Amino acid sequence: MIQKSTYLLAIETVGKVCGIAIIDAKNGSLQLEYVIHVPNMHDAMLAELIRRAMNDLHIQPEHLQVIAVSEGPGSFTGVRIGMSFAKGWCADGKTALVSVPTFHAMFDAAKDFLNIELDSSLCIIMKSHADSYFMQMFDIMTGEEKTAIAIISYEQAVNGLDASHVLIGDIHISDCNARRLPHISASHPTFIAKYGLKMFQEGKFISPHDADPGYHAEFVPTIKGQQS
Repeated sequence: MIQKSTYLLAIETVGKVCGIAIIDAKNGSLQLEYVIHVPNMHDAMLAELIRRAMNDLHIQPEHLQVIAVSEGPGSFTGVRIGMSFAKGWCADGKTALVSVPTFHAMFDAAKDFLNIELDSSLCIIMKSHADSYFMQMFDIMTGEEKTAIAIISYEQAVNGLDASHVLIGDIHISDCNARRLPHISASHPTFIAKYGLKMFQEGKFISPHDADPGYHAEFVPTIKGQQS
């Protein structure tokens, strides 16, 4: 009997970008990544992206061993869409669910560009809503969290950064001496896939009933056509 190939599907919907990636769950090789850069298309396009990807790779649902979903922080609506889809898919127990902390996946993607001899902290900043931002600090040498995820203003971010920090994310700060890492400005499906596979291999999968979105902010209603 020929053994079926197994794949990991990654879902990234926490920001403006809606995207998915599929990697080989045995060796981590990227099979494809599809991203929609038009804002606020998560609900309309997530299922279609997955259908198209599976069709293009000629695979069936039973070939998906793992779904890794970006858990946030991020848009309330985006996080909810991605997490709900992943939980629904995995509800029958045939596919493992990995809930990936978005900032950890971004740190993992950034670490090859960091200089542990010169830099001490990596700061990840992403837009929350209005003039607020999510921020978290990581130790560059160990990868451990130095701070919890906080919601801050631009002024707070500027006052908290200096030349020992490396900055990644979707905020452009010119009023401090932090070094900006240009390679990563947002989370992408491949980041979630690669880090999600590491978590799966370490046994860090979760029951769909226990998976919770990492909103880290209260829901802020917006007018129709805009994403929270």
